[in-house]
Amino acid sequence: MEIMKKALIFVLALIMVLSVLPVAAVYAEEASEITYSDHLTNNSDVGYTYDITDASIAWVKQSQGALIWVPADDTRSDDDIIAQGKEADPSLDNAVYDFAVLRGEGTADTPNTNGSKAVVTVSAESGKTSLSIEGKYSHFVFGKTAEPAVPEQPAEEEGEKVEIRVDAPLKMAVAFEDGTIYYGGEMKEVVVGKEYAFQMCSVNWENGLFDDNENGLRGTVVYRMKVVHQNEFKELAREAGEHPERYTVKGIDIIDNEAKTIVVNCDASDTHLETDVNNFFIAYRFHFTGSDYHKTTGIDKVVNNPLESLSVNLPAGSTITCNAYNNGEKVDSANVFITRNSGEGEYDDVYLTSVNDYTWNI
Repeated sequence: MEIMKKALIFVLALIMVLSVLPVAAVYAEEASEITYSDHLTNNSDVGYTYDITDASIAWVKQSQGALIWVPADDTRSDDDIIAQGKEADPSLDNAVYDFAVLRGEGTADTPNTNGSKAVVTVSAESGKTSLSIEGKYSHFVFGKTAEPAVPEQPAEEEGEKVEIRVDAPLKMAVAFEDGTIYYGGEMKEVVVGKEYAFQMCSVNWENGLFDDNENGLRGTVVYRMKVVHQNEFKELAREAGEHPERYTVKGIDIIDNEAKTIVVNCDASDTHLETDVNNFFIAYRFHFTGSDYHKTTGIDKVVNNPLESLSVNLPAGSTITCNAYNNGEKVDSANVFITRNSGEGEYDDVYLTSVNDYTWNI
């Protein structure tokens, strides 16, 4: 019978230890500013000493009591300190009825009213802080302030670097694959010969911003840009000039309208990325059959306040959802493919191929 009794006590003690161990994995998630240790248990009368140098909190738990330690310069109230311990260790919140707080160096008993107490001593010497426990306890935990995450620095690009100006049309932006956004006139450092992917974006008219959230729309066409020196540029321009149906060749750049690439001459007197009309964006004018009076067009995240006779720059090759309103009431919606004017749009007896029309049948 005595053997069975001892075996039962051992099993119960083992269950008690195992019940608290899984909680350790929760600490960093529930209190992200502090990194907590695993539970350290001791069910014998042998004393243990732990290194708590740089720790910002620690606690010794017994069956119904817990002693919580903090550094001497912790100005929080005892209740706030106890609350932090409970948040990090659910067993303190669920099973502990008596709490005590020890600040800085010193000695104190655990406030256990249901069994023997443990003696806790904290001392500092030669830059090291130690916490010693004499007596039995169910577990001991300490936490240190987490080291701030160091952002990963992008690898330094190799190769010859030059600066070019990025030009963008009115109320549009150029978004590069590295997350940088250019609204027109800013300088960008690039490596000669390296390709850079970018997209055309319409900004939010109310604040002039694009952020892939509630501000503006990103065009679906991905362009690629590279800069080269003048000798290489001249050779590429000569080859492109033999295929005028595919390439747009100018003094500072060569645009491949099929591959959606642009080569920029970095030795030009005014070298820049020019995202020009028809090749990168189209100016769209919205009208209604009959009269435009009291009839407006809006584009979510771009023209949130619909306008009458709207004229707006939009990314070429993209499909944009546009909305029609009559006297402030939404009456139609259409997915408009943004493409250059084939000649059907006429203003003042002049065909404006750089402007396209969309007419609501309302």
